[in-house]
Amino acid sequence: YINELGWREFSHSLINYFPEFLKGNYRKEFDRFPWVKNEKFLKAWKSGMTGYPIVDAGMRELYETGWMHNRIRMVVGSFLVKHLRINWTEGEKHFRNCLLDFNKANNVAQWQWVAGCGADAAPYFRIFNPILQGEKFDKEGKYVKKWIPELSKVPQKFIHKPWEMETKYQEAINTIIGKNYPKPIVIHEEARAAALKAFQSLKKN
Repeated sequence: YINELGWREFSHSLINYFPEFLKGNYRKEFDRFPWVKNEKFLKAWKSGMTGYPIVDAGMRELYETGWMHNRIRMVVGSFLVKHLRINWTEGEKHFRNCLLDFNKANNVAQWQWVAGCGADAAPYFRIFNPILQGEKFDKEGKYVKKWIPELSKVPQKFIHKPWEMETKYQEAINTIIGKNYPKPIVIHEEARAAALKAFQSLKKN
């Protein structure tokens, strides 16, 4: 709790000494970052329909309750700015509209942290794997099944990667990926490679 208060004070200090922090990137080289504008992907992220269960569970919990655990906030944030390469300001705006514990300084600082463009930012090349994050922090899939009831019959082995189930098994449990629940809107390995390539472009300018 004391640590969180410390982060809150740090965030407020940032906007006090650098008020422009509220409107744009602290690290100005990110003003040249090749963000992608994709309304379809943004809508899928907001509504918890990306095809990645841990991401979707978090976004549905946020919309329904106005809250989610800090770990999930980092996972969904990383997915937006790195897998989808959508500008962090879109995520900041959505969280601002949904969070019950919204704090302007915290929200902006945390989004710039996950995007790699803040004062004390996570390196951009640190890209969360949503499958591994789910398997590590929701091993049995209880969190996912709570917020994504259409996956309630999926066995633990596949709960964070349901698209890997054989078609005949999907049919047996009446959970067709692509029908009852979406297929992944991006492939993790491809999205990660594209994000790293985009980040490298900053160093060439």
